[in-house]
Amino acid sequence: AQTAEAEAFIKGKHNKVRAVLRKPDTPKRAEELTDLLGEFLDYDRLARLSLDKEWDKHSKKEVDHFVSLLRQLVERQYQRNMESTLQYKVKWVGTEAIDDGVTVTSSAQSVTKKRQPPITIDYSMSPSGAEWKVFDIFTDDVSLVKNYKRQFRRVIKEEGWNGLIERMEKKLAAEDELI
Repeated sequence: AQTAEAEAFIKGKHNKVRAVLRKPDTPKRAEELTDLLGEFLDYDRLARLSLDKEWDKHSKKEVDHFVSLLRQLVERQYQRNMESTLQYKVKWVGTEAIDDGVTVTSSAQSVTKKRQPPITIDYSMSPSGAEWKVFDIFTDDVSLVKNYKRQFRRVIKEEGWNGLIERMEKKLAAEDELI
């Protein structure tokens, strides 16, 4: 039952995001996307998993600022990724129970480039109140959390916490991809 609920939830949110992305690019559309992504992405958990051992080393204020920056960067990147898949046919492949929830698997095949291999997108989700929240996204078996964790760890080691925050702020200002 949980796997069916999770799959129905992510399908519904996915379809809503695609519908909004088909609208003209306006501030209202951007606001709608921000609201929709906030409904199904668990930014706090994504941030906590990505920071790993660093999470407890910082004040609530520092962590809250980090989560805010990460949220903005993830929103922008997810929007770009979804816009690029508007020319893809998405199939929902299945669901699998995991320790702390469910993984829902989808496959995206290009409509225009039929020879291009499909992209596999897995959403790791767990119940959150009456709904579900996504805490990791795997694209062709590459984990968003593990990718961020590796990048954050490297930047913190080389430049410290403030260096990481400065990089994230610069990326937001430059409209560039995350680190």
